[in-house]
This record gives sequence, structure tokens and C-alpha cells, in this order.
Amino acid sequence: MKKILLLHSGRAHLPELLMYKKFLKEYSFVDCQEAKGYSIEDFDLIWRFMGTDFQFSKKIPCVHEYASLSVGRAAKLKDLIKRSFNARPSLRIFLNQAIQKRYSFGDQVPYLYRDMGIDEHFFRMEATRKEYDFVYVGNMGADRKFYKALDFFSRHSMGRLLLIGTPEDSLYTEYKKFDNLVFAGKIPYQEVPALARQAEYALNYIPDRYPYNIQTSTKLLEYVAMGLKVVTTSYFWVNDFEKSRNMAFYKFSEDFHDFEVRGYHEKSIDHRHHRAGRLLSDRASA
Repeated sequence: MKKILLLHSGRAHLPELLMYKKFLKEYSFVDCQEAKGYSIEDFDLIWRFMGTDFQFSKKIPCVHEYASLSVGRAAKLKDLIKRSFNARPSLRIFLNQAIQKRYSFGDQVPYLYRDMGIDEHFFRMEATRKEYDFVYVGNMGADRKFYKALDFFSRHSMGRLLLIGTPEDSLYTEYKKFDNLVFAGKIPYQEVPALARQAEYALNYIPDRYPYNIQTSTKLLEYVAMGLKVVTTSYFWVNDFEKSRNMAFYKFSEDFHDFEVRGYHEKSIDHRHHRAGRLLSDRASA
């Protein structure tokens, strides 16, 4: 059996690692964060989640997966450095066409697209008592200005907001005192649906700012899979997704000045397209 090393920094949330192991059982995947000691020479393939890779070794085939663009200060400069100086892999995988276009590698390395898939347990429709009005799952970092959401809910009687994920320490310290903000913290991936389904509405708060506005919102796909009513900011990716799937979400501005969900409406949804079995897109190019 071929051995593949999944190489990453450990800082990013990568649920796709579980999916690779689950659906590509003919290979032996080893997560670098779970291996106590290893040598790269022990593997048949290195699957690297980028990041940078300046090691120009041709001994072992290497896959470069670009699941996102750089964030924070000098984000575009970071991506320029990756494009200019990263080693040439055997294959590149991009989240979507927008990510590929931003990098615009000028070589002949084969590539394919691997958009986000959703695990089957998110699709299990179970009767759940509603304990919360809203739920938010995922990143609460400063770059995304998520404090605006917490500030709004802390000042307005919009109901209880369940927060699943790890907030920045400063946010938790400032907003933990509000009874309608419930911080659940980071919980095991398999337990997310059972808890999130206890909410009526699901909050997808993404700033209309590069690179967040062109990247797939995994949390929104999970919300849809769970059958939750989605309320979201308006930005390029979600508008394109909405149009391509014949869906309509309730939209609100990033400053929440027009946030009012009583007029919510959602068209019929076809969930099947996003099942985790479609982990690898068939849109490949050489």
C-alpha cells in the first residue's frame, strides 16, 4: 500500500484530512501532526497543504494543495512569493477556479479542483429541539472582523446566539458576560451537527474583502446540509453559489444595520451535489 504524508502546519482547520482518509482507503495516509517521528524518505508521496515549499527535491513526488489564499497583512505579497518561489510539485490542487486564477502559475504542472465536501453525518435529518435562535460555526478571528457580530447581538434583543469554535481571548473576555451569547468552544467535528441543529438560523458572517469573498464557505455548505435557515452577508462567492444552485438566502450588511430575519425566504435546495463523496472534482486539466 502506498504511504502518503499529509504535511501541514497544524494551525488551520482541515476537515478534508478526515475525508481523504475515509474515501481513499487504498492509500495509507499519515497526518504529520499525529506522527511522533517520521522521515520524509519513508513515504511514496508528500501531500502538502500550502504554505510555502522552497525545497526543490525530485526524489519523492509532491502534491501542493491550495485550499485558500494568504490572509492578514501583505496577503497579496505573500501569494506573490508563493507563486514565484515555491518548488514545482508533481500536481497542484486548487479550491476553485478563482484561487487558481489568483496564483496564475506560469508552468505546465497538472492541476485539478477540489472544492469543499461535507461529511455524511451533516445530512442526517434528526428531530431536534430548538434551544437557540442563531448558531455560528468557525473562525472568529480579528481579520474577519467578527467582533461586529458579537457587538450587534450583545446590544440587540435578537435571541440567543450559539458560537461553536475557538474565539480570540480578547473577544471571549469582552463578550462572555452576555447571557444571549453562548460560547461552546471547540468541539469534535462529529459532534457539530447535533449541537448546531439546536438553532433555528445559521449565521454566515464573511466580510466582502479579499481573499475571504472568493473562497468557499465551508460553514455555509454545512448549514445547508443540516437544513438550517441561512442568513449571510453579501459577497462574491455566496452570490455566485446562490445563483448556480437556485437558492436564495437572507442577506444583511456587514454592519448589521438592516438585520431583520422576519422576511426570510428560501427556495428549494438540492443538497446532493455537496455530499462528501464528491471530494475530488472531475474538472482536471493537464
